[in-house]
Parts: sequence; structure tokens; C-alpha cells
Amino acid sequence: MSSTKLKFPNYLNISLFLITFLLSLQINFDPPIWKAYGDPYDYLHQSKMPLSDKNFYFPEKTENFYPRPFTVPLFYKMVKSKPDLIIKLQKFFHYLGALVLCAVLLLYLKKTYVKLIFVLFWYLFMSWWNITGWANTLLSESLSISLMFIWLASFLYYHKKRKLILLFLHIFVTILFSFTRDSWPYILLTFYTLYILSAIKWDKKMLIPYSIFLIMSIIIFFTQQHSANIGQRYRLPILNNIVFKILPNNNYISWFKEEGMPCADDLKKEYSNLNNYKEIYPLYNDTNYTELFNWVIKDGKTVYMKFLLTHPYKSFLFTEKSSDLKKIFAHNFGYIGPISGLAKLSHFIFPFFNIIFVLILFIIFIYLSGKEKSRLWLFPSIIIIVFTVNALILYNADALEVERHLFITNIMIQFMGIYLITHILDSKNFSRYTKIFGLWIKSRTS
Repeated sequence: MSSTKLKFPNYLNISLFLITFLLSLQINFDPPIWKAYGDPYDYLHQSKMPLSDKNFYFPEKTENFYPRPFTVPLFYKMVKSKPDLIIKLQKFFHYLGALVLCAVLLLYLKKTYVKLIFVLFWYLFMSWWNITGWANTLLSESLSISLMFIWLASFLYYHKKRKLILLFLHIFVTILFSFTRDSWPYILLTFYTLYILSAIKWDKKMLIPYSIFLIMSIIIFFTQQHSANIGQRYRLPILNNIVFKILPNNNYISWFKEEGMPCADDLKKEYSNLNNYKEIYPLYNDTNYTELFNWVIKDGKTVYMKFLLTHPYKSFLFTEKSSDLKKIFAHNFGYIGPISGLAKLSHFIFPFFNIIFVLILFIIFIYLSGKEKSRLWLFPSIIIIVFTVNALILYNADALEVERHLFITNIMIQFMGIYLITHILDSKNFSRYTKIFGLWIKSRTS
């Protein structure tokens, strides 16, 4: 097989990166989408703080400013906090994430035609408005998902090549990725713990690097917890959960009162029967509940986590309505404007996979990997576990904007579907079984 033929999927990857990125730059919204939301102003405010200032990394809550993890403000600072340039930067990193993860995943595929199918399907997926649309507004979602794909690429590339410089590259990317959103450190801990357990069983040579990654994730976790506590970033989510998840249930209210929550009776009287989530907004600055606010800042997160641990039927969503659970798989639900550009094509394709389809593909892939004595099944197994944990954490973390917080779930379902179906096609045993099936069909029709 010629070298040009072997490299063609990589050339196609680079070509589609350039084409899709340039096409995305043609999409503009006037007036800008981001001006309708409050969060962008917090990111812009923080991005204008000096890098030498401790407040940039550990910002304190002030009036009309809600602090954020530092990565998104850092990227905004790279383009002098200019919204038009920020949107262009986000689009670049979105397709850079597509480019590098595609390039790395191609290393794990053998058949040229499968590689070509994967690259084409991959760029249609990465042009899906549910992903690329976030680059058109000033929120954390775009950079978070872009850095997530780059993080996965750096991990898989290190795992493939196992060079020291790639280990440090992965650590650098992990730090940037983790500080895009407060939930990612929990996912990093889960991810590296599962890989350490796999190394104990199958690949003891990787115990040391995986242990380094786990130690790094523990340091990141406690650093981010410290930053979140300083910035009171858990204050509003805990208040939201108390109002929408605790107040409707008298037993839950009694439990929280026993744990020391003040103002419970007044809160129930005034906020237990809200018809619209926006009706909670006056509570955030109501001086009559100063005692409650102080308790939430000091003890609220710890007590709420204790509540979830002691009420597993609640934390594992057994008490949730099916209509509410559907929010976990939400897509194209707003915030990002009308579907534009290449996304008009991918909109007719995605979401292509659902959970049942992915699980069927996963079982087939496990079977084929077992036949070939391959451990390629490990990565999708861990990803499925990790993002199931992610869905549980985020659903329980905040009662408001559940769809927005969990937009990543359906994206990862599509990602896993593409990964599994291309690896199934790439399997030696798949080719063998299709030939046997073809011969059987021929014999039955002859």
C-alpha cells in the first residue's frame, strides 16, 4: 500500500479542519447572542484582572460579580477581552480540538476506508450546532468541550507513544481543561482512578504515570475547591437545590433543619410553591435571609453532600419524573441562536445515536475485542462510566438550567457511537463474520 494512500486520511483531516473552521468564521449574529445573558459579563470582568493578581485565580465574590474558574477568563485575556475576537478564538479551538482528537484516533484504526468514514463522520459531528453553536456566545461551554477533546487526545496519544514530553503535555492540558468548569475535577478523579485499576490488572508499566495523573487530579481538586469556596461559587446552586428539591418535601425540610439550616419555615412559606424558576431570583439578594446565606456559604455544600449520601434513592435519581430525566439528554435547546452554516446539514443527522444503540454497539465491540484479545474496549468502557458519573453529579449539583449543565451528555453519546461503530468496522473478526454471513446468504439463495 502506498504511503500517499496511508496518509490520505490525515490530509483529509487537515483539509476539513481548515474548511470547517473558515466556514464557521462566516457565521455572525447581530445583535450578538451573548449580550442577553449575565454570565459573560463576569467572565469579561475577571479576564481584565492582571495575571499577577491572586484574584485572577482565586477571585472573591463582590456585588454584581460572580467569580469563575480561571481558564475561560485566561483565554479571553489572550485576545484582550474583545468579544468579537473571543468568538473567533473559540471557533479556532473548537476545530483544533476536532483536528487533534481525530488525528490521535486515526492512530488506533487500521483500515484506510474505515479511517475515511471516521474522518467524514467526525467533522459532520463536530459541526453539529449542539457543539459548535456554543462558540458564538461568551459562556464556558465552548472552551470547556474543546479542551475536553484536546485533553482526551493528549491522554490517548501519551498512552500510544509513552514519551515523557507527552506526559508533561497531558498535565498542562489537564490543568487548563479542569479549570473551565467546577465539575471537571470530579471527573478527572474518576477517570484516572479507573485507569489505575485497569493498570493493576493488565498493564503494570503504566501504574507510575497513571499515579502521577491521579495525584495531579487530587491537587487540582482541592485547589479548585479552595477557589470555589473563596468565590462562593456554590452559594447559588445550593440555594437553588434547597428551594426546588428540598422545600417541596416536608421530610427533607426536617432533615435540613436538624442539620442546622436556619430560616427553613420562612423559606418554605415564601418559596415552596414557585411556578417559574425566575421567581427565585429575588431570594438571592433578600437581606431577610442573611443568616441562611451565611449558613449556605459555611456549611451548605457539606450538608447537601451528606444529604445525597444518606438519600441514595434521591442522588441516583430514582425519585425524578421521566420528563425531568429527559433533560439529561437535551440538545439544541437555546442559548446559542438559530442553526447556521454547515450545522444545517449535520442537524439532519445528529443526534444519530441513543443510549440503547450505543450499548448494543458496546456489547458487540466487547465481544470482538475479546476474540482478538485486544484491550481497545477499555477506553469506551471508562468513558461510559465517567460520563454516567458526570450526569449524576451535574443533575444533582443545580436545580436550575439542567439542560445547559448537561449538554455534554448527548455529545458524548454521539462520540461513543462514532468511536464504537468505526472500531467495529475496523475489527478483523467483523470482516471475517461478514464474509461468513455473505457465504451463508449466497448458499441459501443459490
